[in-house]
Amino acid sequence: MKHIKIGSAESESGKLTYGFIDGLELPTGTIEKIPVIIAQGLEDGPTLFLTANVHGFELTGVAVIYELMTKKLVHEIKGTLVAIPTLNPSALQRYHHKPVYDDRDPNRLFPEGKFADKESEIDDEEHPTLFEHITNKVYAYFEKYADFHIDFHNHSQLSIPYAILDRLFYEDESKKKEAENLLDRQKEMVESFGMLVCAEFPASKYLKMKLHRSVSGSTFNSLGIPAFTAELGENRFLVPEVINGSVKGTRNVLKWAGMLEGPVEEITEFPVPKPSYRVRRFDHPRVKHSGIVRFVVKPGDVVTKGQAIAKLTDILGRPIEDGFIRTEYDGVMVSLQTEMTVYPNDTIAEMGIKDEYPLLAKIPSKKE
Repeated sequence: MKHIKIGSAESESGKLTYGFIDGLELPTGTIEKIPVIIAQGLEDGPTLFLTANVHGFELTGVAVIYELMTKKLVHEIKGTLVAIPTLNPSALQRYHHKPVYDDRDPNRLFPEGKFADKESEIDDEEHPTLFEHITNKVYAYFEKYADFHIDFHNHSQLSIPYAILDRLFYEDESKKKEAENLLDRQKEMVESFGMLVCAEFPASKYLKMKLHRSVSGSTFNSLGIPAFTAELGENRFLVPEVINGSVKGTRNVLKWAGMLEGPVEEITEFPVPKPSYRVRRFDHPRVKHSGIVRFVVKPGDVVTKGQAIAKLTDILGRPIEDGFIRTEYDGVMVSLQTEMTVYPNDTIAEMGIKDEYPLLAKIPSKKE
């Protein structure tokens, strides 16, 4: 059997083992420790990593890992399942988006890999930011051991569970065919999860938002390991139906990877929209005027161009223009904003609309 050592956790065939990665050295004389659980089966097989809680108030993935990593599992799986319940312990302690000691988005701090500016005279790898002390260590374990990876997130309080299909970038034409094969493998993996699949933002916005430095984006794009982000609905609290459906979806991925036997299970714990075309994430609709907004649709609703999404009134309850905010696209309502007040050009929702952009793109040169 493949021997895996991650921090103080070491794999043992037919057992659950536990340990910690030493993360960042703190000025208080302690070290922030990243928890690790390893479940290794009795037969050889792939190694799949599960990570969660890189944003401290996104909790569902933590519970999904606890439900999956059982003594029963090690007698069912072939290969090894490695789980990191929280990538960001200090943020979990205070239910915050970011770690106590670093004000940057932790999900944009994984290594740049092949996107790094090789012509730059500044070697940022020699001087990592605070949270990068942790991301670099975790990334090194992905590189050494991982065959597949799922990163669990929560979108927002008014959102549906869904899976994100990253854009994939290649460096030059000699590597395009290899990238196409990786992308095909990736699509199979994401679709096996059993939830709505949303492609990420188009390539230029993807890079502008530094999504290539997200946990799964960096693993997928720079390490060439099939990996995806699972957005598991509401943040800040746990929904039993979403936990149960997400456990089922993760087991579906294990079956796809040849790590579990048995039929794929349909997710019935919550509605799963099934558009007839590939959709992509899109911030829409926007408002033209300040006012008070009240939604007339729910997350997960399928909508058509021109349909009313929300009512818009002034503070006295009088309609602004015709009193409605409408969508300019067909699609699926992925999430709705939680605030009642809006200002000009605010986006009030995220939709899944038809994706007509290529999933594969060449890395732009610094001169472009």
